[in-house]
Amino acid sequence: MKDTVTRNWALLVLTLGLMLSLGAAWLLHFSEQEQLRNRFVKDVSDRSAVFSRELNTSLETLYTLQTLFIGQAIPRLEDFEFVASNTRARHKDIVAIYWVPEISAGLRDVFERDIATTNGFRTFKVLRQQPDGQVVPSDKASGLHRPVVYFQGELSQKIPLGIDLTDNYPVNSLLMQAKLSGGLTLSSGRIALKDSLLKQGDYHSSMMKVALSIPLRGYPGKVAGYIVTVIDLRESFAKALSQIRVAGIDMKLWDQTGVQEPMLLHHHVSRTRLEIDERRSTLVPMHVNGNRQWFMEALPTFYYFNNKATWLPHLVFVLGMSLTGLICFSFVRIARRNAKIRHETHQLLTSNQELAEISRTDALTAVANRRYFDEVLDKEWKRSLRNKTPLTLIMVDIDCFKLYNDYYGHLEGDECIHAVAQTLRDMMSRPMDLVARYGGEEFAILLPDTNENAVILAEQCRKMIEQQRIAHAASKVSPYVTVSMGVATVNAAQTLDVSELIRHADRALYSAKANGRNQVVRAEIEVGHGGAPQLLEQNPLIQQGSEKRER
Repeated sequence: MKDTVTRNWALLVLTLGLMLSLGAAWLLHFSEQEQLRNRFVKDVSDRSAVFSRELNTSLETLYTLQTLFIGQAIPRLEDFEFVASNTRARHKDIVAIYWVPEISAGLRDVFERDIATTNGFRTFKVLRQQPDGQVVPSDKASGLHRPVVYFQGELSQKIPLGIDLTDNYPVNSLLMQAKLSGGLTLSSGRIALKDSLLKQGDYHSSMMKVALSIPLRGYPGKVAGYIVTVIDLRESFAKALSQIRVAGIDMKLWDQTGVQEPMLLHHHVSRTRLEIDERRSTLVPMHVNGNRQWFMEALPTFYYFNNKATWLPHLVFVLGMSLTGLICFSFVRIARRNAKIRHETHQLLTSNQELAEISRTDALTAVANRRYFDEVLDKEWKRSLRNKTPLTLIMVDIDCFKLYNDYYGHLEGDECIHAVAQTLRDMMSRPMDLVARYGGEEFAILLPDTNENAVILAEQCRKMIEQQRIAHAASKVSPYVTVSMGVATVNAAQTLDVSELIRHADRALYSAKANGRNQVVRAEIEVGHGGAPQLLEQNPLIQQGSEKRER
């Protein structure tokens, strides 16, 4: 009887110990796999970041080549080869560099003569490819030519000099995109720089074409030509992966621009060449200069996880009941520690975000403060110059606010400033529009990409504040709180400094206050003979409306 009870207790303890051991082993295995998963994502992110950095470095060299052509219409061949060869020596992934000028058919003969004279050639002709594959001098009577004039690179990428790329639809489309964008343009997948009848040598599937337009000096919007390079993504991968040695991961580079089906640009096979665990694949977006949306797909091999897995779960199971409680306790501590770290990290990120928001927000009005306004104004000014878009600044001043403070007190004055700020902010309809407290009772409204029609918005803001009917018994203008506004708009083509934009808006505001307040005045800005901006006149419609209000 006692033996039976002992066996039963022993069996019960053994069963409980076995269950606890299995549970602890399973928990340890699950936690280990999750950590390996996080490590795998980190390895992939590190690889992606290094590859993006290496590729962007190679792409940025095109701007160095661009300076060679901006200073002179037709550089010498030896200058081009010197700069191009040095560039390729520093960036092994650049396998070929071409100079492709853009000329009209009417100037073809003059261009051919200039190329030959500059480089001491006997002759130079713009060529075209016939349907039978023969290359003959071009006889196009109208339109544009985009011939290949200079080349530096591997022989497998060389094509006949003078061949007109306007007959090559994929490459011509790439050049057109570069012309429209004015920046780096990457090809949409694997396109051949040569026509099929001109191919010589092997073509690799991982070749990517990049084009950069060369602006024509003195003619905004026009280009003098293009710099076209061929980049071997295999070399870019090899250089990037040489800095981070992680075995057991297959990498695929995909192009998923627009609505097209994803296109595989390059497939880097792991050195282990073992079976892939597709269930654990992950996608990481690439940050590459240009107009393409690339993604890196990482597919780990079973070797990647199995090689990093430990025997600890099996050891826990073998140790049995005596170690089960200790292992469970260790897991609880580890889980709590990880949770604490995540919680503290989250709190730190939240605090940083709150501090950043506080640093650029005015405490009284809850709109942008002066420092943040200056930062945004500088950024939008540069963007306006770069994109050739108008920029409008509206200066706002609360009429007779000192009298308001003297009559109602500073607390009511603060409430008045807050109410005006909120009304101005509510009137803005675009995320890019900025309302900021400029100082005291003055506000500034920055309207990027907005022309002279901004005066309509200013008038709507003035009416809306007047309709709030905030009592102002001490005002000399109205029994309610009103504002005066000065509007100044500048176009990027004008030789105007950002301080002049503020000065003209401030002068327009001064005119609005001098003409009786509670009105909007727009500054008309024009560049004088000496290049200095001048304030010509105020908007007559707004003046007329203000005169009616004064009467």
